[in-house]
Amino acid sequence: MLLKDKQALFACIAGSIISYNAFRLIRAFYSSYGHEEWIPVGTVKHLWVHPIKSCKRKEVFSVYCDELGPRSGENRDREFLAIDGATGAMYSARQAPRLQLINADVADGALTVATPDGVTARIVLTEVVEQRIVHRATIFGGELVDGLDCGDAVAQLFSEFLGIPGIRLIYYRPDLFNGRSCTTDPGWWTNPVPKRSDTVRYVDLSPYHVSTEESLRALNEELESPVSSTWFRANIVVEHSPAWDEDRWAEIRTGDVVLQCYKPCTRCILTTVNPEDGLKSAEMQPLRKMREFRLVPEGPLREVHGQFPVFGVNAGLLKPGYVHIGQTVYVKYKPSIF
Repeated sequence: MLLKDKQALFACIAGSIISYNAFRLIRAFYSSYGHEEWIPVGTVKHLWVHPIKSCKRKEVFSVYCDELGPRSGENRDREFLAIDGATGAMYSARQAPRLQLINADVADGALTVATPDGVTARIVLTEVVEQRIVHRATIFGGELVDGLDCGDAVAQLFSEFLGIPGIRLIYYRPDLFNGRSCTTDPGWWTNPVPKRSDTVRYVDLSPYHVSTEESLRALNEELESPVSSTWFRANIVVEHSPAWDEDRWAEIRTGDVVLQCYKPCTRCILTTVNPEDGLKSAEMQPLRKMREFRLVPEGPLREVHGQFPVFGVNAGLLKPGYVHIGQTVYVKYKPSIF
């Protein structure tokens, strides 16, 4: 009887050890994506929606966040795109900096576009859908996505203002062909990268892009001519967090909304375009300065991200809802910076 009791005791101890180690490994696996607690880091400073890719931002008090990105009223982020009507090649402020001066607003079922010199065009979107003239656009790296032609009036406005003939404006519709998605790559971070694939409209990469005011201030301390957050075209700008704190964010929560960060946002020549006058910096700033101290570490990460410096973070949706100016921002942290 004593032998059986000892055997039972040893079995319980062994089972407990196995269970504990299994729990520890499972917990370590899940917590490897970041800190388990929500830590308050700041508040929402700016919310921006860009109805037409590369055109003027709309500053709003609140946005609703869904899988495709933020929206305010009838304005959805990067829902329209300027393309070459003959080839389908995308136009952005990289090739046409003056795009940033064109204002766009969607209300009462119509898109209204206006240039700084007062030329306007109004497009009734139900008519665009009924006419169903489909263009196939070529986005980054040869990715293909369809859109509906928005008509001759707005096409003429874009062509004349930019001095580029043959431009067409297209309208994203979820029922059309979309050959692109934001599928995460394990090489984006040295930390574990969440496995996900987000449907996207005409954004560069991810449905959400978040930056911080303190990182901007740290950058401006290095620049002779300071820039504003508007040069980086984020959706959500956070203030009061430590500079470059976003490098370590795994998840972001504000209000009911939860976003999952999965890539440091690498920056290109678009950051050298002043959104107030549509002119590129002759000194290639702030891009040149960021290359001095904001490149990812050398090694595998540098092979992935190259000479594109990091400012902000790309994210996708975990939980939908509303976000408004002044809300507290909470984050969960990754184990390390990159």
